[in-house]
Amino acid sequence: MLKSFVIKLFIIAITFITIYIFFIDKLSKGFVDTNYNKFTQEASGLIIGLSRANEGISPSIIEEELKEYNFFNKPIVNFAFNEAHFGEVYYEAIKKKIKTDNGLFILSISPGNFTSPLGLDDKKVFEYDERLTLGKINNFVSSPNYNYIINVYGASLYNSLHNLDQWNHRVSHLDGWNEVKLASKLDTITDKDIEYWKSLTLKFYEQKIKTEQISSYRHNYFIKTVEYLKTKGEVFLIRMPSDSTILKIENSHWKNFDFEMDSIAKSFNIPYLNYSKKSNNYKTYDGSHLESESAKEFTELLSKDIKNNLVE
Repeated sequence: MLKSFVIKLFIIAITFITIYIFFIDKLSKGFVDTNYNKFTQEASGLIIGLSRANEGISPSIIEEELKEYNFFNKPIVNFAFNEAHFGEVYYEAIKKKIKTDNGLFILSISPGNFTSPLGLDDKKVFEYDERLTLGKINNFVSSPNYNYIINVYGASLYNSLHNLDQWNHRVSHLDGWNEVKLASKLDTITDKDIEYWKSLTLKFYEQKIKTEQISSYRHNYFIKTVEYLKTKGEVFLIRMPSDSTILKIENSHWKNFDFEMDSIAKSFNIPYLNYSKKSNNYKTYDGSHLESESAKEFTELLSKDIKNNLVE
């Protein structure tokens, strides 16, 4: 009787495991989430930063614009996302992504890269980062990446049967770029939508300033990250354009930010390309993040400036 029960229990367990593996594998063949493609390949170059870089810089455009020059190895992967603050966790993930020397590394920086919740010391900031996406996984380069799906994917695996969770205005490219188009097959993001989303972004930033602090831990790991990347190829620090009202809030939080970043860049003999003063040339869909056409235009300008710096 006991033996029969154990056999039945074993069969049920095997059945559930088989179904679980089936759904994980099926999910990996379609849309997982907006970050998944960032974790499915090794890289020779990286775009590093927060969500502004995630949606505003296209690796394929950079590769295309500079293809006639032998500046760096490929591929470049957009490894920027909302949780990617400087720290040991991001630093170690970056090291695991890079497969060769002679790479191109674009670090998109703003005061937000250096913030952490109020009251946390270095150890607590590290522990905070460990609880986020990068801290939950140890495989950053496999395709399919079951490690990512098992440890990070938070929705039901039944989503593998459809793609309803994908926003119809976002295109998650294989190179890690998350393009946001104003017009989709279903609808169009209007100027009224943009103004409303911008108001939400402003409220978010105003609240964020009250609950976060500039972290010396993050600043130190920023320096350490630049030092490491300098041994792997060409490094560019950039500050991306966004709405002037957003930039005003950022600058009030760290008044000498651009001066300090420029000084750090000069100490490492690398460029600091500050595009924040050209923000009126580009369009965001929420005050902070570039929409598709502006992201393409910005990436083309960035590519030209990279070329001009490297051929001098």
